[in-house]
Amino acid sequence: MYEIGIVNGRVYLGKEFKVMNVYIKDGKFAEITKEKRACEREIDATKKMVLPGFIDGHVHLSYQDGEFISADDFESGSKTAAYGGVTTFMDFLEPISHEDQFKEAFNKRMKMGEMSAIDYGFHGTVGNFTGDTDKLKKMCKSSGITSIKVYTTYSELDRKCPDDVIYQLLDPEMMVLAHCEEEAMLKRRWLAPSTYEKSRPAMAERSAALHLAGLAEKKEGNLYIAHVSAGSTLDMIKLKFPGLIGKKIFLESCPHYFYLSDVKLNNNDGNLYLTNPPLRDGKELMRLRRSFHLVDTIASDHCPFMIEDKMKYEKAYQVPKGLDGLEYTFPLMFNLFGDQVISKYTSKPAELFGLKNKGEIRVGKDGDAVIFDNTLSNTIRESHSKSDYTVYEGLKIRGKITTTISRGQVIMSDDVYYGGKGQYLRRG
Repeated sequence: MYEIGIVNGRVYLGKEFKVMNVYIKDGKFAEITKEKRACEREIDATKKMVLPGFIDGHVHLSYQDGEFISADDFESGSKTAAYGGVTTFMDFLEPISHEDQFKEAFNKRMKMGEMSAIDYGFHGTVGNFTGDTDKLKKMCKSSGITSIKVYTTYSELDRKCPDDVIYQLLDPEMMVLAHCEEEAMLKRRWLAPSTYEKSRPAMAERSAALHLAGLAEKKEGNLYIAHVSAGSTLDMIKLKFPGLIGKKIFLESCPHYFYLSDVKLNNNDGNLYLTNPPLRDGKELMRLRRSFHLVDTIASDHCPFMIEDKMKYEKAYQVPKGLDGLEYTFPLMFNLFGDQVISKYTSKPAELFGLKNKGEIRVGKDGDAVIFDNTLSNTIRESHSKSDYTVYEGLKIRGKITTTISRGQVIMSDDVYYGGKGQYLRRG
């Protein structure tokens, strides 16, 4: 007998929907059929969409920014993720400057991950790395990590990665995630939150992204440009590297860049909207929407803080940077782009990050599923994050996640959270 049956739903099977019944046994999709089967628990999904569990490839839990620590840990972060249909997320190890520091960084994050209710993986992270890149890559792979993050800025924190190190890390078997901002164009000690975008202009993002894309082309390595904030960045990469997009150069963006502009920074509570890269002007926002087809994945870059922390200082450079997003990432983007967003949350991040058992409703894959009612509409009022505000408050969205299933276990249904036990995902 099957453990769970999701019946009568519109099941997403890659590029099309079919009204089918989906059955899960031993944490795996076991049968997809039009026939009814015996099961311990049957969930009626009539007129609802049955989707693969979402993958958020970019979150920051228990993240330290100076004296501040982000509001969500793996326990609360996985809870708010469950309400957002996210069944897998990827966090980051702390930046290291030598391979000798890798084991400690990995073990520390693994201990934190034990609290997660959903499955999780990690990206390695380097700062001003002075060690042996070949040894580092081997250590990552032996720990199930096939992606490494680099920064092109933050030299004041010793996080700016040298070009030669980035070049060495670029590898057909390794994904290099890049925070792209040309440091020479940034003004780090910016005072006014209202004009913060001017301190880290879109030109700085474009310049760094194009430079790294050139390195990836030369080395034939895999480059993943994280949190693209400006439509002009997408358009310039398409212009300069049309044959590499989606093949060697992969582009990620986040909902806040599609919904929120730098106008928010003019408000008395503008500090609440500070993040890096910053929110852009309305023209860049609309340009980003027009170039949505170039984006490979959507991630939340979830890194919320408490209001008290965000409002503690008046000067922009002293304010912790980061926004929430895990809970509303999919409904927000579905609201704008409909079905075309689905693969950017499921099969594409699974492919790019080597999550072989995720991203599809297919027999043998992990039984991660989301039931989404696209007929419902609601206004965002709050989230299940520990943070005491959401930047999306007041936005009206179409669609609501009614059930989230992780490895065959219902972890959220009809606004009731049941919790779960996530597993560390070894990749490679």
